[in-house]
Amino acid sequence: MYKIFFLHVLFFTSLSSSAVLKWIPSASFDLAINFNDKKLPCSKQTVVFPESIMETIRIRSKTHVKGLVLPVNSEISLETDAIEFGGGDKEDGCEEGNAYYLDRSASSWAQADVWQSDRFNEATPDAERIPCYDDLVEFPEESQFTVKMPDVSQVTRGIKVNGEVLYSTVQFIRHAFSFEEHEQSFVPNENLRLGVSINMKAECTSPAGCPCQKFPVKIDCSTKFCPKPTCLEPIKPIGHCCKICGGALAFEVDQSFIYQRFKELVQETVMSYGEERLVYHVGRIVSDTKELVQVVVLDKDGYTGTSAEVVNDLQYVAKTHSSQLWVAAMMSGSPLSKAGLGAKIAVSMFFVVAMFMGAIYAYYYKLPSIQLPSLGRDRHTAISRFQRRTDSVVTLTRRDSTVSLPSATAFRNPLYDSKRGRGDTDND
Repeated sequence: MYKIFFLHVLFFTSLSSSAVLKWIPSASFDLAINFNDKKLPCSKQTVVFPESIMETIRIRSKTHVKGLVLPVNSEISLETDAIEFGGGDKEDGCEEGNAYYLDRSASSWAQADVWQSDRFNEATPDAERIPCYDDLVEFPEESQFTVKMPDVSQVTRGIKVNGEVLYSTVQFIRHAFSFEEHEQSFVPNENLRLGVSINMKAECTSPAGCPCQKFPVKIDCSTKFCPKPTCLEPIKPIGHCCKICGGALAFEVDQSFIYQRFKELVQETVMSYGEERLVYHVGRIVSDTKELVQVVVLDKDGYTGTSAEVVNDLQYVAKTHSSQLWVAAMMSGSPLSKAGLGAKIAVSMFFVVAMFMGAIYAYYYKLPSIQLPSLGRDRHTAISRFQRRTDSVVTLTRRDSTVSLPSATAFRNPLYDSKRGRGDTDND
């Protein structure tokens, strides 16, 4: 009795600084995540099941729906008075329609989006959203699931199944192969092994930090939904299934690297830009047999480019902090909302200038003659453009004038000569 109590105290004391990772997939009918709109069906909705479901679906009592569209190949277990049919009108906020059940029961240990933890945020790569050597793994009580165990050996500090904490690998193996819980099954890997061992004393003693797992698994991104990036030149940090908008920095480290100090410097840099605007993740990873540190920075409320600026500053921090072998930085381009803004302004200014110059040209050189009717019967008044330029110096003078004229610029007025001639004739 005292020995068991001591083990409990030792176990939960060792988990005081560890994270708890909860398994999400389950075939339970009572989980909102198993429906397309992430809500439990209401009394006015018809539940539509897939044609085939791997696990037995258990529907508990006091379930009220309008109807069920059953699968072709599956098994559904109903408790006594478990379900009531008919569209009720007493439930507030219940709209008529279909609620589609999604089969999430069978998933892989290394599949994206199957683990949930407080240590995850938007910047955490999918490859680091799996149990680490110092995490507690928890499978929800009374849930239905099938776990495909990893092919590469993984270590965890403890496994909790149906409220019972398993303290050793032997206990976990016995539970997995006992077949007592047919609604909860652990499928061995290709080597007929579970691929997970329990080490309650697992800890990191290296100042340079330790990777999540000594032998990292290859993350399964086949079921991951990737939204369309909202930036030019999205990036894909190590371990991410999707391309994202933000900044990432990765560099190789040796045993002289002080991991905790670097994390503090990253936090100081992020806070200088406003911690409420950014979210970041610092991780120790293994990639192609290299020991790396990776920093991923994202904007909280949509990409604005601030995260890329932070990573640009962190390059200097990484280069001066230790004798790392290389540094690689990735930064997204401008947000799509601002993409091409300079080009749009340039094009607009081009058209404004072109229109302005065209108006000047038309005004000075291309104004056509305009015929306007006069007030008289058959007379028309011609309005033509006025020549506003002077191509040469023109001088009008009398024929008998003694004023000297510039050569090649004198001009005789034919009207003046005509009038002079008529005047002489009259006098004769």
